[in-house]
Amino acid sequence: MQDTPIQNTTEERDYRAGFALVMRFADHARLRGWHLTDRQLVHEIIQRERAAQIREQSSLPIVGSEVHSAAWNHGQADALRHLLREQKALSRKDS
Repeated sequence: MQDTPIQNTTEERDYRAGFALVMRFADHARLRGWHLTDRQLVHEIIQRERAAQIREQSSLPIVGSEVHSAAWNHGQADALRHLLREQKALSRKDS
């Protein structure tokens, strides 16, 4: 999977918000000594990509406080990919 390119400013803002949220959570978790397994990260990436795909294909309007755009979900998926790459690099380094 590759990082998702962004087209306009609204999508870019949503993308950055989704990315930042995951990175803040990762920092918070790291401070407490928590971590996700590779399998958990991959599962979350798939869930975020699925949510983005549903948003992109849906003809219904996005309504509600907890409903986010496809770009927001892509941002989260890319942040999770970044964390997975970091985790893999650290595990190779430790081996």
